[in-house]
Amino acid sequence: MSDTVTDDYREPSAQDTLRGVLRFLKALNYRRTTVAWAVAGALLVAGVYYATAIRYYESTAKLQIVYQDPDSLSVSDDLRADDVMTTHRELVRTARVVGEAIERLAPEHRVDLRDLPPSEWVREITAHLSANTIRKTKLISVGYRSRSPEAAAAVVDAIINSYLAYVAETHRGTAAELFEETKARIAKNKLDRTEKQQQLVEARRAVGDLRTDPADGVVDPLITRAVRLNEKLVEATGRRVELESSLAIVWAAIQRGDDLRQHLGLVEEAVGTQLLMSSLGIGEQDLRSLGEQQQKLLELRAKATEMEPFYGPNHPEIVTLGRQIASIQKYVSGYHANTGQRFEAMSGSDLAPLLTAMLTRSVEQARRHEAELHGAVQEARSEAATHSSRLLAVADLQRELERLDDQYDQLFARSNSIDPHQVQAPIRASIVQEPLPALRPATPKLAATVSGALLLGLVVGCATAYVQDLIDDRFNSPDEISQQLGLPVLSIIRRFEPLDGNKLDSVHAFAGVDSMQSEAFRTLRTALSIGADSTDRLAVSSAEPSDGKTTVCVNLAVSFAQAGKRTLVIDTDLRKPGMTTLMEVKGQPGVTDLLMGEGDIRASAEKCVRSTKQPGLDFIPAGPRRTDAAELLSGPRFAELLSWADTKYDQLLIDCPPVLAVSDAQVIGQLVDGVMLVVSPEKNHRRLVARACEAFLTARINVFGVVANQISDQSGQEYGYGYGYGYGEEAVDTVDGVAWHRAA
Repeated sequence: MSDTVTDDYREPSAQDTLRGVLRFLKALNYRRTTVAWAVAGALLVAGVYYATAIRYYESTAKLQIVYQDPDSLSVSDDLRADDVMTTHRELVRTARVVGEAIERLAPEHRVDLRDLPPSEWVREITAHLSANTIRKTKLISVGYRSRSPEAAAAVVDAIINSYLAYVAETHRGTAAELFEETKARIAKNKLDRTEKQQQLVEARRAVGDLRTDPADGVVDPLITRAVRLNEKLVEATGRRVELESSLAIVWAAIQRGDDLRQHLGLVEEAVGTQLLMSSLGIGEQDLRSLGEQQQKLLELRAKATEMEPFYGPNHPEIVTLGRQIASIQKYVSGYHANTGQRFEAMSGSDLAPLLTAMLTRSVEQARRHEAELHGAVQEARSEAATHSSRLLAVADLQRELERLDDQYDQLFARSNSIDPHQVQAPIRASIVQEPLPALRPATPKLAATVSGALLLGLVVGCATAYVQDLIDDRFNSPDEISQQLGLPVLSIIRRFEPLDGNKLDSVHAFAGVDSMQSEAFRTLRTALSIGADSTDRLAVSSAEPSDGKTTVCVNLAVSFAQAGKRTLVIDTDLRKPGMTTLMEVKGQPGVTDLLMGEGDIRASAEKCVRSTKQPGLDFIPAGPRRTDAAELLSGPRFAELLSWADTKYDQLLIDCPPVLAVSDAQVIGQLVDGVMLVVSPEKNHRRLVARACEAFLTARINVFGVVANQISDQSGQEYGYGYGYGYGEEAVDTVDGVAWHRAA
């Protein structure tokens, strides 16, 4: 926590803003007379204005604008509609429309033009004429203000009729031209449709009247044929490549002298089993018979498997099935053995020409088949391409004919909607609200005048009060102190000359018991004593140095002691101890020693207490000066010191430093019953005093009231700290024989 107040800039907080607002409201409350006079003056001016102002009566009418784009069958979009509304709103105020409206006016309705030359008539009417579009509608509100309600209605009526005449003249030939243009386009459309229909018929005849729309579910056979031939060509090419590969493998085996029988499976896969067997002397009938026997063998085995769980091995049927199975197995085994013998009997010289001949013959057949398919595919592709172009031409003609049909329907519908005698097309304007004379003036209005005057008066009054508050930043009277701070003024202490002498001999309450000054402090004592709150622990502080807080504190202490109360004054201004200086005990043990000590504070306090000439009045000096006063005072030993003082004395007064200079007074205020603020109205600025009060109130410290000190008949006097040295000076204190350098 900082012990000194600096002028460094910081961002204003919400609390600072609230304080500023509260101070401003207090200033307004104090200078409410100024605000009241400002409001009264504004109301007076408003009353004079309302009584003398010329009465203007306003008449209004409404126009409905309907716009249809001649190039479209639908109403234009919002952007185009806004442009049209804006154009016609400005059209109402054009010089041509206004000029023709003036010519339509009767002489008795030209009341606003009587004292003006004709050259100014259009400008004068336009100045009082208004034309506004009504949001989210197609309405234009036309209004005019005049000194005569009948004249206002007549001018609006003339303006509207002039505008309608202008629109009629502008668009008179548009409908007829649009009608003729539509007829010409319909005729051309018919010719185009006839031509396209003829072309479509010829194109369909050329392609056999086939449809290409996928929605019809019909696919052209020429295109299908080309696709299928192409698929067969791909298969034939693959077959030919496969045969050539097999032939190459067999030739390579022959060149190496390999056993060609191991390649019979490859040849069988390439040329087919039947062809291979035929080449080896095995007929088709043999193969069929072998297959039948193998199938029968499978069936017998399956039947035997089904019967075994139910019959024994010696059952006649089981025995019969076993014989049949054995007989067929013998036949199949003999057939395979015979075939194997044939293969074994054939040498490589026998197989080589046989296999190469079969593969060569198959490759040649595959090549011829591929060549035939390739030619057929090329021919089919050519025919399909030619046919597809014709089909596309048919589709284009069909779409073009459909477009012409749609265009014809639109043109026909437009021709039916056009009235050659309708002079408002494509703009149609109609009156939906006729202008009528107004019963009450539009200006001035009493409610608007009064509310405006009140607002202006409040603004001027507040501004004046604020300026006065800035210029006059002093308290003018004790009453002003109480009013602006919201605290009672406990006593008013006049400015008095210092007395000769030292210690208590220089204190007025002690030296002059019957003096006027002593009576002022007795009044202060009484005000504190009769209050509802306890004042046994009382801290005395001020907003700034040199406000006389020490003088007030010592005189009040003498007054309490004279009333029979055992009184103790503790000087806690550890930086500039005024009470200690007054009693001439600087450098002696005091508060600093008590707070820095470690023993029993009760015994230590008894040693630090100093008696005075006034019976019942004691005080404890500040002790050596310290830079960490706030930290010492916020420690537990200071609270123990106050608790000890409560047991020994009836009244405890604590002389605190100025609250705006350091935070010591706020720390002490948390431990006492309340604080008494000493204010020098002729010296202190109101804002500083208000800030001092807010410092205590923000810390939730009870403020008993204010002592108006050093009151005289003069004001605006110069002031200084008067403490002997400023808070920013370098000072040296001695504590227990050790020198402490600090910024005071």
